[in-house]
This record gives sequence, structure tokens and C-alpha cells, in this order.
Amino acid sequence: MSKNQTDLKSRILIPCLIGNALEFYDFTLCGVFIAILGKNFFPSGDDFAALLGGIFAFSAAFWTRPLGALLFGYIGDKYGRKQALTFSVLLMGVPTLIIGLLPTYASIGLIAPCILLGCRLMQGLCTGGEYNGAAIFALEHMKAKPGMISGLISASCVVGAVSATLVAYIVTNFLTFEQAWRIPFYLGACVAVVGFILRKRAMETTEFIKRKPIKGLPIVEVIKNYPKQYALAIASGAFNGILSYTLFGFLNLYMTQYIGVKATSSLFFNIFGLFAFMISCPIFGRISDKISPYRSMVLASGVAILSSWIGFVLFQYGSVEEIITGQIFIGIGVGSFVGPSHIFLQKQFSPEVRYTGVASGFSIGMAITGGTTALIMTYVLKQTQVLLAPAIYISVAAILWLLALKFLGTKKEVELVQQKLAA
Repeated sequence: MSKNQTDLKSRILIPCLIGNALEFYDFTLCGVFIAILGKNFFPSGDDFAALLGGIFAFSAAFWTRPLGALLFGYIGDKYGRKQALTFSVLLMGVPTLIIGLLPTYASIGLIAPCILLGCRLMQGLCTGGEYNGAAIFALEHMKAKPGMISGLISASCVVGAVSATLVAYIVTNFLTFEQAWRIPFYLGACVAVVGFILRKRAMETTEFIKRKPIKGLPIVEVIKNYPKQYALAIASGAFNGILSYTLFGFLNLYMTQYIGVKATSSLFFNIFGLFAFMISCPIFGRISDKISPYRSMVLASGVAILSSWIGFVLFQYGSVEEIITGQIFIGIGVGSFVGPSHIFLQKQFSPEVRYTGVASGFSIGMAITGGTTALIMTYVLKQTQVLLAPAIYISVAAILWLLALKFLGTKKEVELVQQKLAA
């Protein structure tokens, strides 16, 4: 690797990875503290109802994620990828700090859950512009091994999530005072400032600078000229939401409510799943460089089905070794899809509408399933007591994703986009 290539990687990829990790640290905190947030901000005589309140607060961020994708997508396509990413990471720190300072329901009544929901809505707004935008920014700069870059961007989110989980584990295990759970939120507000500084120093992409600007709204151009690609981006976000938030949020509940694992132990076990996810993202991203992004998406469907069944069957045995192994299998299944998904979506849209097309489509799908997966799985399990129901749910989602790939004509549509880019 030449000195210029090394300098480019340090100036573009590293700040992009760090900024993405910091933002997802903030976003994930509410997920790992679902039970505590439910208890403090949605009190009820029924513990299950309080738990659902915590899930509801966590899910609220998904409602505004598509709106955030449209907002930051517009900024990213009109004024630059750098501008969109710089402000998204800074704004993420504001609601994180508010949650850390927020009085409980016992202190201020209904105002507390209302403010909490407002904070999660703002976090969703920022995340809608961050996740896909960071990948677009990095991939437009760096052309070598794009699948690997895609996987590294995905893995950086897990670094943030793992950091949030580790901090939560330390706080809940070693700090005994009642308000200790607030400390990770204070840290989250601080790291947002670090992310802002890193992004501010980055340089704009050549593809954005050389693009042919459009006169109207990017979303109108997307719907008019890229309908199949947009539908595929929505489907991608939906499948991603089911996989990712089974691992990121639901498994902690599953461990404590149905396997009988203590809350602190559940957080510890989940770290193994998150690490497996983080490691497998660049591995499957690199595989996509070898076999094509399209084929990697087909492969991921099979891996997700197989790994989910193995994982949830192992959970039933209840031993430490089997729970950890099950978490690892679930993590691999999620990483097989999420790792190469950025480069797959990147190829669907030309530069003048890429940020809007990818981010808004993906976020709509994510809003549909990411915000409902934990609720649906929890409700179905309570009603049926079928402990393998989550594996069934994931399998059905994988089959639907395969159908989307088949009937939206991905290969042909990508070729058409590439012809437009060449022209």
C-alpha cells in the first residue's frame, strides 16, 4: 500500500469508523437499559407492562429514522456527505445527555416518559442520516475491496454497541447506587463531541463534487427513476431490522424472561454474539468482493436461517457454554447479511441521489421491523410459549428477502445504474 493510500485511509476510513461507533454507542444504550428505563419511566403494578413500556421507548427511535434519512439525505445529496455526517453525530449527543439527566416518573409524572420518547425520536432522526451515510462516504472515497470496507463500516456500529453493553455490564455489576445507570448516558454525550471533531476534519468525496446536481428534491428523483432499487432498499432495511435487533435488543429479554438467566449474565452473554457479529461483518464483506454483492445477499439468507435455528435450539439447554455458542451463531447469521449490505445498496443508485435513495429506503424498512421485532417476538412468546418462535420469524423473513431479490430484478437493474454512471 502506497503512502498516499495509507494517508487516505487514515483521513477518511478511521474517522468514519470512529464517528459511526460513537453514534451507535449512544443509540444502543436505551436497548441495553430497556428494563431499567421501563421501571423508572413507565411504572406499573404489572412488571410485564413496565417492560413493554421500555420496549416502546426503545422502538420510538425507529419512527423518525425515515424522516431523518430524508432530512440528512437531502443535505448529503445537495450540500455534501461531510455536512450531513458532521451534524448527525453532534446532534445525537443532545438527547443522550437529556436522558441521563431526566427525572423519573416518580418525580415528575407523565412528563418523564414524554420527554424520554422525545429524546428517542431525536436519536432516531440522527441515526437515519448516519448509518448509511457513513458507508456512502467511505465507499465513495475508497474503491479497493469495497465489500471489506462495507463490512468494516457495519462492524464499527457493533464496536459502539459492544462498548455500550460493556459499560452497562460494568455499571450494573460493580456500582450499587440507584442512579448508576445514568453514567453511560453522560459518557455518550461526551463522545458525541469527539465524533463531531473527527468528522469536521474529513474531506468531501470526489463523486459528490463531480456529480450532476439535480434541480428538484432527491426523493422525487428516486421514486421516479429508481423505483425497483428503492423497493429493494426498503426490503433490505426490513430484513436487517429483524436480524440486528434480535441480537441487539431482543436476546437480552429472551435470556432473562424465558431461559432464566440473570440480567447481568444476559448482558455478558450478549457480548459474545455482538463480537461474532463484528468479526463476521468484514469476513462476509470480503466474500462479497469474491462472489459479487448480489450473490452474497443470497448466501446471507441461508446463513441467517441456519444460524438462527442452531442458536435458539442451543439456548434451550441453558448451560453457559451452549448459551454462548448460541449467541455466536446468531451473531454470525446477522453479520453475514449486514456486512456486505452497504456495498450492495451503494450499487443501486447514482451519486446525485445515492444518499437519499439508500438512507431513506433502508430506514423505512428498518422502521417497519426494527422497531417492532422485540414487541412482536415478546408478544408471540407470551401467547404461544413456543420458545423457537424467533427462529421461525427469522426464517420467514429470510425467505421474503430472497423473493424480493428475485422479483425486483436486481442484476438487470444494477447494470442499468452502472450504464447511467458510465454515461
